[in-house]
Amino acid sequence: MSKKDSENVCFWLPNQTAGKMDVLTPHKMIVVFLIQEYLRLKKTVTDGATRGEQPHQIEVSAGDRKRFCMLLLKLIQYPDLPYKDLYGLLLSPVYGVHPVHLEEFKKLMKLLKTVGIDVMFDLYNEIDKLIMDNTASFQIGIVGLYLRKVFVTMDRMSFHEMKDLYLATIAYYDKGMHAIRLDPCPDASYDCDSFKQPQNQYTPIEPSDHGPHSAKWSVKQSELFIAQQSALLKENEAKALPPKELQKRLNEIIHDRPHCSQAYFLSYMNNMRVREFFGAVHALQRVFDRTPSAGAPPPAASTGASEGKEYQYSSLNLAILHAEFGHPKLARACLRECIMLAQENGDPTCLQLAHAWLSHLEGHSMPLPDKTTSGSLFHATSLHILSHLRQGSIAGKSPSELFALLMVNDLLNCQRSMMDLVATGIAERTALWTVYGKHEQASLCAQLLLNVELKSLDKTYNGNGICQLLCSLVVRLAHLGEFGHALVVLQHTKQRFPRYPQSRDWHLTDHYVSALRAIYRGRWVEASAECQHLHSYDPHLALLQFAHIALGKQDFSTAEKFIAQLLEDDRLVPLVRIRAMILSANVYIHCGQAKAFNLLNSAQMYAQKYHLQYEEALVNLHFAYLLLTHLHAPKQAFVSLKAGLETILANGPIYDRARALFLFARTLVAMERHTPGTATPLQQLTTMLPTFEEAVEMFEKLECYSKAKDVYVYLAQTYHELGSVEERNRYSYRYRLLEEQYPTERQYLNVFL
Repeated sequence: MSKKDSENVCFWLPNQTAGKMDVLTPHKMIVVFLIQEYLRLKKTVTDGATRGEQPHQIEVSAGDRKRFCMLLLKLIQYPDLPYKDLYGLLLSPVYGVHPVHLEEFKKLMKLLKTVGIDVMFDLYNEIDKLIMDNTASFQIGIVGLYLRKVFVTMDRMSFHEMKDLYLATIAYYDKGMHAIRLDPCPDASYDCDSFKQPQNQYTPIEPSDHGPHSAKWSVKQSELFIAQQSALLKENEAKALPPKELQKRLNEIIHDRPHCSQAYFLSYMNNMRVREFFGAVHALQRVFDRTPSAGAPPPAASTGASEGKEYQYSSLNLAILHAEFGHPKLARACLRECIMLAQENGDPTCLQLAHAWLSHLEGHSMPLPDKTTSGSLFHATSLHILSHLRQGSIAGKSPSELFALLMVNDLLNCQRSMMDLVATGIAERTALWTVYGKHEQASLCAQLLLNVELKSLDKTYNGNGICQLLCSLVVRLAHLGEFGHALVVLQHTKQRFPRYPQSRDWHLTDHYVSALRAIYRGRWVEASAECQHLHSYDPHLALLQFAHIALGKQDFSTAEKFIAQLLEDDRLVPLVRIRAMILSANVYIHCGQAKAFNLLNSAQMYAQKYHLQYEEALVNLHFAYLLLTHLHAPKQAFVSLKAGLETILANGPIYDRARALFLFARTLVAMERHTPGTATPLQQLTTMLPTFEEAVEMFEKLECYSKAKDVYVYLAQTYHELGSVEERNRYSYRYRLLEEQYPTERQYLNVFL
């Protein structure tokens, strides 16, 4: 093969320049020696079988071929290894080579020092011969491309560079043999488990091992590594390298290829995992300092467009960071630059994302696209629809309109197999059902997604939508009193999503569930501590829980301060606002003020305006409690209770269901006492005892013993008023046993929360 022909086989290189060529290292030469000896062995076996000789002593099985192919894939794609580790792979059960192959390879390595530099020139001719003899198999195969690349690089090397490579290979081999003699590694010491390491756990050679020919990340190796880690950070962050280890590898790539802008962008993503925002901004800024084609002739149009695309997405992410930091001017400047680059490169997806963020910063809302959306714009369009759904639920749009739009979006996502959008869409559907009070429907949606294998190209999606669904299941299990199961799911979520930003969701869930459980138990100090932690993630929810704690302690002035602080915030979502208004009405009820009716009426109108059916049912529940206990109007209380009882029993947490059952039974007994008829109040009370017992079981399942004591106090007092001494003593005794076993604060009794 002539030199001119050898230049033509370098078609896979982006540019025919020194800046883009890989450096030949001793590790790469050892890999070529392994391939050379394997092909010789294979040819020997084939020739013996063709001549029809006696059964040959050498037999290369399918398992031997498979192990060698896996070994080559590992050696070619991963960074350079020390010779000791490479030799260990040759002996391992997982990657071990044929014994004859190993012996021939050892002989060749021993001859390397005695023959001299002629080995390198013989290898050059041998590669040329291998390429010519195996044209069909080497045309597209990985091994063929690897040999052709080595051949082209050796063809361009001077005699002085060839001599340095030879001396570096000798030094590499001597150092490895010295390490093997100091720490011998027989065949038995290499078990399968020691080599079945995670896919991305690299242990590359130290740069100081062989002087000027230090082990380097090649262009293809670094591109493969960056592509793998970027995909894992997006789809399954738990399987990516740990942040510290990943940054170490990126620093090695940047040291070997200082103009690799993709490495800086991956460094930005890695910094975001650990919330190192300064490092993330610095990494994005370093992208613009690098020119991938530095020292090369003017690139083609396609190459220039691809390099500009790296800059425009870096500008977009930098703008998002500035927007999150509260720097709108810097964010707008970055977005203008991003829009300019996107227009130059003809990238409609980036252009639409940039315009969406610009509209967000300007306070405008972009119109929804029509159904005939271009395929290249679909991803950004789907994200825009999901954002519109979220804003629409807060703005009070019709649920039927939002779910119809969501159904169309889900259908398009499934048709295009966009797993991240499918997961995010189902997570958004779960959130909508939760907002509108259909908690059972939300739970079914969450379980549906968690039981579906979201696979695309044999890769399972494990992104943001999955974490949100797991957190919703944790809250649902806690509301059902299954705190043990909730803890198991929470631990599973922590293992699957250990890093930011997904970790923020399960941190918030953890503190909320812990605060809720402490409130049920009446442990105010513990609940206040959890609310302090919760305030860092969701201030509005934390203030709502603080007001709940103060009201439970009957500290009405403090509760009123927390509620006033909540209601004064214009950014408060309707759901939290209605809950705050209900708590405020409870304060007025216990203070004996008539404002409670007006406030509950306002909360009911607010719930109807924003289609919050469950909150409307809770307001009706409080209306019934107020009418029964303070106005002594059981018939009117029953009418109000009946309006919301079905919704609460079908979708509510067991705490609300227990309150509703307790209030329902009390109302029926009160109606019987105020309206004498055929049945006596005592008979009605006896009839409703199963309902009272069911409420007690629910309260005890939540470990909310104060509310269970409320039921016993009511039953003992009612039986006393009706003259049933035996039943009175029975429930008084049960109250005393529960108080001795689980003592609680007295002020929490008879607080309807």
